[in-house]
Amino acid sequence: MNKRWTWLALLLVTLVAFAGCSSDDNNPITPVDEDTAFEVLAAAGAAYINDSTDCPGVASPTDLGMIGHEDEFTIIDIRSEEDYLAGHIPGAYHSGLGTLVDDLLTFPTDLPYVVVCYSGQAAGHAKIAMELLGYEDVKSIGFGMCGWSTETNGSWESNHGDNLVGNIETTNNNGDLTAQTWPVLEDLGYEAGSVVVERVRDTLAGGFKGIKYLNPTTPSAQLSGHEDEYFIINYFGEADYLGTGTAGAPGHIPGAYQFTPYASMGIDQMLEDVPTNMPVVVYCWTGQHSSQITFYLNMLGYDAYSLTFGSNGLFHSDLTAHKWAPGGPTPTQGVVEGPVALPAYAALYDGVDDYFTDNSVWYYNAGQLETLVEDSAVTVLDIRAAADWEAGHISGAINVASADIPARIADNTIPTDLPFAVVCYTGQTAGWASAYLNVMGHESRTLLFGMCGWTQTLTSAWDNNVNDYLSDPETTNNNGDLDWHMYPELADNTVAGRAAAVLAEGFQGVSYGGATGISPERDDYFLVNYWGEADYSGTGTAGAPGHIPGAFQYTPGTSMTLETMLGNLPSQLEDPQIIVYCWTGQTSSQITMFLRMMGYDAYSLKFGANSLFHNDLTAHVWLGNNQTRDLYDAAGNLVDQSGGM
Repeated sequence: MNKRWTWLALLLVTLVAFAGCSSDDNNPITPVDEDTAFEVLAAAGAAYINDSTDCPGVASPTDLGMIGHEDEFTIIDIRSEEDYLAGHIPGAYHSGLGTLVDDLLTFPTDLPYVVVCYSGQAAGHAKIAMELLGYEDVKSIGFGMCGWSTETNGSWESNHGDNLVGNIETTNNNGDLTAQTWPVLEDLGYEAGSVVVERVRDTLAGGFKGIKYLNPTTPSAQLSGHEDEYFIINYFGEADYLGTGTAGAPGHIPGAYQFTPYASMGIDQMLEDVPTNMPVVVYCWTGQHSSQITFYLNMLGYDAYSLTFGSNGLFHSDLTAHKWAPGGPTPTQGVVEGPVALPAYAALYDGVDDYFTDNSVWYYNAGQLETLVEDSAVTVLDIRAAADWEAGHISGAINVASADIPARIADNTIPTDLPFAVVCYTGQTAGWASAYLNVMGHESRTLLFGMCGWTQTLTSAWDNNVNDYLSDPETTNNNGDLDWHMYPELADNTVAGRAAAVLAEGFQGVSYGGATGISPERDDYFLVNYWGEADYSGTGTAGAPGHIPGAFQYTPGTSMTLETMLGNLPSQLEDPQIIVYCWTGQTSSQITMFLRMMGYDAYSLKFGANSLFHNDLTAHVWLGNNQTRDLYDAAGNLVDQSGGM
């Protein structure tokens, strides 16, 4: 993390005073002169706002060298989540003023920072906050996203104007200034030594503090006509304030006082002239510099507001510098839709995607597994109930509950020198455990159709659950209705931690129909159809006549990635549950496990298409089992299956 260590270290020394005096025999602490919270905060802020090389730190994308090199910056977009998802600078992370302090801990720290908002003004709040927190090499984009692309320049296009023309003052009002009392910051409730960080956090939580000169929708909330109710600070040089400068300003807002940038806002400068008994409005050329001064004043306890769009909203036509050019930048810089994964989340994804995006077969059929067992080339894990394992299991199969697999591997009671085959009743819950084993670096497959696929005496689970419940399938493609969502936030982004947590949850499945199952009458879920588009549309070769109404089509192996459709899944627990279905419920079980590892509230549709329109299927279809393969009881004796079980 980059820090402004020089002044921050001095501040921390000063802040020792807030802890009081304490000592022990081995480590005495010498008291220092006690500064008030106001003085500490003012010193911290002035160290930044009076530094013309760093403040306001506004630059164009071209000057920053960003275009085509976006991956060389940590770009932080603080617009609304909706607008960010609709189109942002490639690689930009999303944040907000209220969450910025915590979010910064999750962003890359080894690159220069660039903060962007709609117009560049709210970004000013974020920029000074980062500086006060000790971050350096922070810039904001001039004019915000309006300065990036014509696709996102609506804020400036609709807010520049000549609203002050005809009511401009050129006299200097500073002779009327009188010394005021400082704000009193009482009972902040901060721990000793944390006043700067906590006050920055609290000020950010208050959001952007701005006021328009004209507000057609709420005239009572505008500055025009209410000038005498505010202390107005003109934050540019005296010549421009008087209308004699080179930037084209014909004067200033009537009643405004002139505060020279970098020389007026310290305790030993003109800060003592700012009143505490009335609101303060600060304005500059574009609202980007004044946004930072406004944040500083609010942090100190003033009730301050930045005049949005600054002089560009007052006398835009007269300006010769600091001017928004109608039409904005050339439309060469593109925006991208969807979320960007934080580094920790991307690392979690990278740790599991090789398996879940692999189109290789995830199961053995019974004949394949029988050969492997005969050759002692596989370790079979039977996760059924102990009583069912005792009644009859595959030769050598180890009975273990899914949740106990990690511990049994750790204590070496499950060998890891051979590939695994995980078996259950139908092949669905086994997918959960098999997925865990694979992401933890083992080689594992399930038994197709579970123990139903092993021997005809154990087929009841599949025999009782094939059906034609979906009498009115849909054939239209709903993917045009997909929205973008942010990726889930996880406390633990490690593969081992997430895999263990989801394995412990156990298989998460739902049925089609019934009071608790899904049905066309319910709309509180997000349905993922996990087959190819032709089968989804009812034109494929597997016999599917269509899909569940409202379902979206996700192509196996290619759609569940950060670069494709993973960001289209609803990510918050209050959003619809995600239900994944495939042909038999065995692949969807593993995809559901993947989604839950990634933080989604996902469930697998039990028995898949075989419970929806079984009679139509020509592939991936349960056709019963007329094979009788060996079973062994708990004592290792061959089970007699001649009379059924």
